[in-house]
Amino acid sequence: MDHEAAFVKAFITSEKRARIIQYLSNPKRRKEILHRMSHDLPYMPEFATDVPGEQDFPGALEKLLRAKGAGPTCHLIAEGLKADGKELPLGEALTLICMHEFGAILSCLPGRLAYYKPEAPGHGFILERPHP
Repeated sequence: MDHEAAFVKAFITSEKRARIIQYLSNPKRRKEILHRMSHDLPYMPEFATDVPGEQDFPGALEKLLRAKGAGPTCHLIAEGLKADGKELPLGEALTLICMHEFGAILSCLPGRLAYYKPEAPGHGFILERPHP
């Protein structure tokens, strides 16, 4: 299963899953769904943990995500970035999205660990599900 479908199935509310997966996989609708997710991600709050302000910066976030099992790369889902839909080194992706004004998602472990940065202003949060 790809990162995007795994992310949606693990962390997005059930009534929105099918539509989001469909729109993400459709090049003509992807921009629309990315814009919506940037403003209002319909996530399941029971899997979310706020990142304290002092840790919501690339270096600290990378340490935090690696401590939770993230590897050297992640998959980027982001409105307005050329790297959207691509695999990037974790540190590079964090620097990119922290400087980006729109919302973004980094899928670190498919369906298990992700970071969501909402559209500015606002702190990000980690989405995490235990390994089955």
